[in-house]
Amino acid sequence: MKSTMSAHVVIVLLLLAAPVQAQFVVPPLPIVDGPITGPGEVYPGLRPPLTPGSEPADFGYVTEEFFVSGTANGQPYKTRILVRRPEPADRFSGIVVSEVMHSNGFAVTFQPARKSILLRGHVHLEIAAQQTNVTATLKPFNPTRYASLNIPSGGQTSEIVAQVGLLIKSNLSGGPLGSLFARRLILQGTSQASAVLRTYQSQKHFQSRVPDASAIVDGYLATSTLGGAPMMIVDVPTIHMPTMTEVNSAGAGGPTFRRPDSDDPANRYRLFEVAGMAHANSRDTVAYVPNPCTLPVSDFPWGATAAMGLQHLIAWADQGIVPPHAPPLEFDVNTANDGSRLALDEFGNVKGGVRNPYVDVPVAQYGVPNAGATPAANFNCSIAGWRLPYAAAALADLYKNHGSYISQVNRRLMELVREGWILPEYTEDIRSDALAIDIPPPGKR
Repeated sequence: MKSTMSAHVVIVLLLLAAPVQAQFVVPPLPIVDGPITGPGEVYPGLRPPLTPGSEPADFGYVTEEFFVSGTANGQPYKTRILVRRPEPADRFSGIVVSEVMHSNGFAVTFQPARKSILLRGHVHLEIAAQQTNVTATLKPFNPTRYASLNIPSGGQTSEIVAQVGLLIKSNLSGGPLGSLFARRLILQGTSQASAVLRTYQSQKHFQSRVPDASAIVDGYLATSTLGGAPMMIVDVPTIHMPTMTEVNSAGAGGPTFRRPDSDDPANRYRLFEVAGMAHANSRDTVAYVPNPCTLPVSDFPWGATAAMGLQHLIAWADQGIVPPHAPPLEFDVNTANDGSRLALDEFGNVKGGVRNPYVDVPVAQYGVPNAGATPAANFNCSIAGWRLPYAAAALADLYKNHGSYISQVNRRLMELVREGWILPEYTEDIRSDALAIDIPPPGKR
């Protein structure tokens, strides 16, 4: 299929916006071409290798590539979007979860959190909105297929996101969702891509709107987001998930990005700081296999935790279901224990924050920061957490036997599911992790 959003549609949308107050504009709709079928391979946007059986296709998803083009900040552009959608169409939840491709060339929130997104029938929309997405990722991967793509200015990113967002929210015939009707559009971003999200909020959230003056983006999820600035106050729900890495990076006065939770319609906000969660981990990141760091890189389930935040955001934005509150991670500036500024419990794990079985029924200590075994690995390791398993004697002191340990994990797991801190689709993964732990039987202690 080839389709073009014609100029008269843009004019109609602008006319519809005329009676509304003039503090905002309705962005122009981009021209859409696709699905693109060649030449050569499509850049997948996921970091291989994925675990067998966990590709989007294994969940009944179709992945299609489209080219979008238009004018942003006075300059023409052409780039690609990737749409991952469920089949059959009646599986679609009505929610589109979008994110800008990270500067490293991958959908770094979707990949680890994909299980929940795919099981729940959300569409995932990946937008190559940054100049480097085209010049450093797409063109080198397939120079022929992506020869026509061009984002000439780094200052075009927010406008491209706004235009693509309006395209999705318009639900026009011939658009990249086909017959699917998008009810809500979420924007998520992790690390460098969370900076793109923050910039979009400041540059476009209030300035660019749909014709009825409502926001293009219905909710924001910012994870592993660096820096001390609080999230901007906007008129749609925002869930902010800085990790132990960001909390530990704060100065002696504590994290300056913290601000109070709010249910005010003009300021719906939650801060979720998760105990055990670092900026990066080895479970879904091939950069840490084999381990380039001085300590074992944490395999904490980052994706399951981010998916929990995303699901609370979707329920809030789509159904008005108010998320729970969580205390912040505790911060004591004492680096003499594990090298961090985090306050630790008797088992060496951080106090406070969103809890989980990994720190509440512990068999290991989870900490930050890690360090590179070589100078070349210093940056990647500095943002990675570490995991140090307890010695057999310590496990023997904590748990009567393996059955007792599993029973405690199950009890805590069910409590956390009821409280909304663990999604049901991840319970078997957590149990599987627990079953793999070796608790010494009484006769071998």
